[in-house]
Amino acid sequence: MKHWMQTGSAACCLMLLALSGCEQKPSAEPTSTARIAVLETYIQEVPVEENALQTRFGKLELARSEPEMPPDTLSLDGKPVFQQEAFYLSLHQYIKQNQRDIVLFGSNCGGTACPQNQFYFLLLDKSKGPEIRSEDDFTAYPDDLKLNVDGDRLLLDLGFQAGKHKVATLQGDQLTIQLENVAKSFLGEENCRWLYDEALSACRDYRDTDPTCQDPQASFAGYLMRGVAAVGEHPGFMADAFGRRCKIACESDKTVDYPTFAKEVCSK
Repeated sequence: MKHWMQTGSAACCLMLLALSGCEQKPSAEPTSTARIAVLETYIQEVPVEENALQTRFGKLELARSEPEMPPDTLSLDGKPVFQQEAFYLSLHQYIKQNQRDIVLFGSNCGGTACPQNQFYFLLLDKSKGPEIRSEDDFTAYPDDLKLNVDGDRLLLDLGFQAGKHKVATLQGDQLTIQLENVAKSFLGEENCRWLYDEALSACRDYRDTDPTCQDPQASFAGYLMRGVAAVGEHPGFMADAFGRRCKIACESDKTVDYPTFAKEVCSK
């Protein structure tokens, strides 16, 4: 289902009248005329399975550069505007902002080496050709993305990186990435429960592979590696405590109770 959100710097035209006082005569000619820019922004989340999107400037499609390749090319009306050979491209957000369209898309290598997506903004404007904006650290886990509007700025919450809150801002054609210090906080019930039920259980089961339990996390399946890497960016995740509990679970063939785990590993 597509969800639309309309925001604007004003819900209706706002007129401000500056009165200099009843006793003062108004000037014969106004010296300047104040203008209030009203920016209307519509946001549509694109379902992850969608490989095509109709914009006001043409049809965007994800295509394969070669038959054996994943969808590694983004085309506008059949003409490539972006290609990253052998990477998986995905569409995430479609934004209409007055006279221009903006599309947020991502790329991923598809393996455990790429737990996060690299993201890009595609800018479409009738006055110029397609333009792409990105930065090296414009990366995130897709589930962490939260898009908001503040006047003429698009604010994209990218989750956490190395314990800091990461936000991308697109204002005009300029993209900036900011890292903000945040206090340590609880990892969250869903994430902590997943670590306990899935990851810690895998640590315990590693005993069947290596009775000496040298490195239980080395045997994690791809989804576990990506999941632990994702929660590892959160300021509430205690990596050393998780490593210790993982090794103990393997050596003892049992897991600690959840409340103790949540306190030590998830900062609950």
